[in-house]
Amino acid sequence: MNIETKRLEIGSPGDSQSNLALELAAGLTGALGKAKALPLRPQDAALLEGLETFRFGANNCRVAWSAGSGPLVILVHGYSGRGVQMAALARTLAAKGFRCVFFDAGGHGASETEKIGFSTFMTDTRDIITHLGEPVRALIGHSAGALAFMRARALFGICAQKYAVISAPLFPYVPLATMRGKGAPEQSLDYVKAVLSDQFQMSWASLVKGESFVWEDGKEMLAIYDKEDPRVRHTDADEIAQLWPGTKIFKISGYGHNRILKAPEVLEAVANFVKR
Repeated sequence: MNIETKRLEIGSPGDSQSNLALELAAGLTGALGKAKALPLRPQDAALLEGLETFRFGANNCRVAWSAGSGPLVILVHGYSGRGVQMAALARTLAAKGFRCVFFDAGGHGASETEKIGFSTFMTDTRDIITHLGEPVRALIGHSAGALAFMRARALFGICAQKYAVISAPLFPYVPLATMRGKGAPEQSLDYVKAVLSDQFQMSWASLVKGESFVWEDGKEMLAIYDKEDPRVRHTDADEIAQLWPGTKIFKISGYGHNRILKAPEVLEAVANFVKR
């Protein structure tokens, strides 16, 4: 039974309404726990050639790559992505004198297949930092990966000298928007919000306020967004700047949500930010 059929049934009277909402919510949260497979295209695989490959995490279930040498930079991909999306940035920064590490998060790419959530990106970022055991010059993340590691700072005590977020939602509204677009009713989405709040260990009201981006004194923030991104609001950059004094905002157009990661302007902006 599809979402649209259930949407009509939820409007029926009686206690069955809440039961149907719960049933639909279970399906929605189940879908949230799976990443869409992003194929490794030949042009992407070429970006991995010559890089050091290693494993980390419990039972070495995560795959990671390292480029260059120097101060450590960690790059985190987003939901239903894979680490190679960060390879162009990693190679650019490696050429500037940094050791750049990126990885396939759990349930993505070459890492172990498993149920995922925003918490996956949080714990994976914590685990790669623990595995490497050295100070982090910069944490750079795309979309959900960036939102997740910003919250992981408070949950796990991870930190960096600088943070750069690219197309990062202020709070996890993207999956909700996707579900609404497929006809999911608000009553069911309330349950999904509860699941997301549990992953972030924060109330939904606090999430909406952007409290994942709580300011760190003395740390720098760069927020990069495309004005034509169909998934994430570019105005989130302005809200982050209200939360994080001194945030540097960089907005472009024409690249959308994923291609922004290879945009020459973005590669240059991130390199200048990290090396300064």
